[in-house]
Amino acid sequence: MMRVKRKYAQMGKNGPDDQPSFKTHWLNSLPFKFSIIQFCIVSLIIASSIWLILSIEKKHHQETQLSLSQNLGLTIVAQLQQTTSKIEALAASMASIGVTYAHSPTQLQQIVPALLDTDGQQSLIAGGGIWPEPGAFDSSKLRDSYFWARDEQNQFELIYGYNNANGSGYHSEIWYKPTRFYPVGTTYWSDAYIDPHTDETMITASVPMWLDHKFIGVSTVDLALSSLKSFFDKLELHQGYLFALDSNNNLLAHPYDAEERDSRKPSPYLSHPFKQFTQDHPAYASILTEIDKIDAQFLKHAGTSSTYDPSQLNALLETLDVSKRDRLSALINANASGVSPNSERTTSFVLDQDPLLKEPVLVSVFHMPRTYWKIILVTPLSEVGNKDHAIAAKVGIFLLLTQLIALVVLFMFQHRLFIKPISKMVESLQGGNIAKLELTANQRQDEIGKLAKAFTSRNQQLEIAYASLDAGNLALEQQLEMQKHAQIQLSKHKNQLNDLLNSSQNLICIKNTEGLYTLVNDRFCEVLGLERDKVIGAKDSDLFPTHIAEIIAGHDKIIASTETPQSFEQPIPTNQGEITYLITKYPIQDDEGHIFALGAMAFDISHIKADNQELTCKVEQLNQNLVHREMQLQQLKMTLRRVEQSSITIEKHKQQSLQLQHIGAQNHKLMPQLITDILREQLKEHELIFTKLSQDSALPLREDMLDLMRLVTEQTDKLRHLLYIVVPQSEAIKSVHIKQFLEHLLAVLGPQFDACKVTSSLDCSDLLTLQVSPWSLLLLFYKLLQNTLSHGFNLNTEHNEITISVHKNGQQLMINIKDNGVGIVSSHLEEINKQIRDHTSTGTLAELALWLKVEFNGEISVHSELSQYTEVRCLLTLTDGSD
Repeated sequence: MMRVKRKYAQMGKNGPDDQPSFKTHWLNSLPFKFSIIQFCIVSLIIASSIWLILSIEKKHHQETQLSLSQNLGLTIVAQLQQTTSKIEALAASMASIGVTYAHSPTQLQQIVPALLDTDGQQSLIAGGGIWPEPGAFDSSKLRDSYFWARDEQNQFELIYGYNNANGSGYHSEIWYKPTRFYPVGTTYWSDAYIDPHTDETMITASVPMWLDHKFIGVSTVDLALSSLKSFFDKLELHQGYLFALDSNNNLLAHPYDAEERDSRKPSPYLSHPFKQFTQDHPAYASILTEIDKIDAQFLKHAGTSSTYDPSQLNALLETLDVSKRDRLSALINANASGVSPNSERTTSFVLDQDPLLKEPVLVSVFHMPRTYWKIILVTPLSEVGNKDHAIAAKVGIFLLLTQLIALVVLFMFQHRLFIKPISKMVESLQGGNIAKLELTANQRQDEIGKLAKAFTSRNQQLEIAYASLDAGNLALEQQLEMQKHAQIQLSKHKNQLNDLLNSSQNLICIKNTEGLYTLVNDRFCEVLGLERDKVIGAKDSDLFPTHIAEIIAGHDKIIASTETPQSFEQPIPTNQGEITYLITKYPIQDDEGHIFALGAMAFDISHIKADNQELTCKVEQLNQNLVHREMQLQQLKMTLRRVEQSSITIEKHKQQSLQLQHIGAQNHKLMPQLITDILREQLKEHELIFTKLSQDSALPLREDMLDLMRLVTEQTDKLRHLLYIVVPQSEAIKSVHIKQFLEHLLAVLGPQFDACKVTSSLDCSDLLTLQVSPWSLLLLFYKLLQNTLSHGFNLNTEHNEITISVHKNGQQLMINIKDNGVGIVSSHLEEINKQIRDHTSTGTLAELALWLKVEFNGEISVHSELSQYTEVRCLLTLTDGSD
């Protein structure tokens, strides 16, 4: 502090011996700096002026050049359009003649070549003709073209090569197929191509021929690209050149063809895509880019007014290359809907370096109506550049001289007005001559005088400040001592607070209003598994997954809006997975009540949550069980009341049911006995009749008597067989011989088998006996055989056969009835088996299955193959039996 005081005391002295002299270097002087600044400003003004004038003049000349280029291009397009219009009119006339003389080949051969050789287009027209549809002119001819091409003497010669039966024919040519989608009188200009018969590069104008709304063929006029090149060569272009492209961007003419003027071979680029040309001449790639943009706009515009559905054009487009399909579809739809570009410039741009002219050029692209050709005109910009530079040089020199004169005058005035007075004030301050400075302040009333007054006033203030500085230094030293003591106490409390925070098992953190962490305890870093320096200064989105960061941000907004502490449950990701914490957040405010930070304390409640969840689940389960028990109790009470009310009725019904069961059992036992008694009486009567007839056998018998005896004998045998198989259960029959039983049954059913032309075969062991009621066996086998006779055969067929198979395996009896009849369809068979299993039908097999289930715990299944066989399988479970 004493050193500072001495320094100010030395500065307050006015003696020249105590203040060292100072002389400003010329590089740091104001005159030099002002001169440099002024020179830079003048240079900037001159450069900007020249640039502005150059830009305006260049733009003006470019617009002029663009206007000239547009006029020249439209002139070229108009001249070319006159030629193509004549070609289109000639093709339309030929189409009309083709329709008129469709069945007069002689007339066509006289009129068509005469038309081709007129109208002053001999130099352009390379050929043409009439191309009928198969059988349109002559039903016996699939290919019946009339095509003329120029010979070596430039005369039209009839060419028959297209009618050759070999190859795909002219109907598949690119100039023929699309024309069937064009209306009457419209022209389709094909892509440039090489004719297979004349080997000449050409382009074809095709007009459809329609008769009674039916497409009957095409008339064509061919233009040789060599003749088209001669047309372009006659155009007068001033230091420029052009390209001509067809509707599919194939080259019709290009400037490089002039280099091969003396060569007999045609240009290798003609009739090929412009893209191939740009691959060999990359300098024109920007032109291809602009053409692609123009085509894209055309396709988009044509697609908004589609006349033909895509399905109508599929047969045509599928035969083309994929790159040409969209373009041809757009051309057909544009022609059908009358959408055609006008004769206008579609785009213009500058090419920095032209490969032919070796300088910047202006490129303009023009559309031709109806043909959809593109004319690309290239003109130089060299004259525009030279004029710009000349004007800029003159203006620059004039501005430079004017600014230099103004710079000298300005320097003199500024040196006199303020640089020299300021220099004198500096000398007075350096010499400590405050009196001279006060004199200058009193003499001048301008800003220089005010500056001098400010210096003197400031000097007085400094002297007063020097006096008070010592007192301030003493007070400052005392404050520094107190501050050191406070810092020691603050450090001690800070250490205690850090110990408290780091020893807590809860998570503690503080964030500023920007969401950056400014304080975290050790437990916070331990739970997150991160170091403190990675947490401090980070945001929630840097530390937590997105969904948790969004939850924390929502809680922070609530605290900031309410300005009150609140608690939230929140998951926090840890090394053991997400754990639920109860977080208490609170705002931290300054003395004025403004929030400058947010604090948070969190403790683990996952165990509490798990216990609460478990208790909640148990309570819910107990509540559900209680409700269920109460409902069961109510149902039991209601059931008990119904039981009490109907107990008497149930007892009565039970007695009646027992009586009915007893009566049914008696009827079941009496029925076989009744039938047996009846059969025995009938058998006795038949035997008496047979005996009486036999007694008269000594006499000669008539034929009718013999038939009567045979019939009585057959009926008596049937009664014996039937009596055997209907033995009642009351008789003392311990078991039934199965094979004999079935032989008796087949004898009884013999007439029915003969009527259906069915033979039977029996597969059963001679020793197989069962302790089963004959009546039950009769019911089972009779229904099975009757079902097979009714549904198994076609009565018109011969050699029908039924195979009966009976086998016993342990306590199970297996019965199979198989025929060789019509069979059953698989869907109907599946339905029958389902009805048998579910007892949902009243058919024979379904009822029999239900009876077997009740009587023998048995089951029935049906198997069949259509037109091969049907087999019914029965499985019975026996309680006891013997072989």
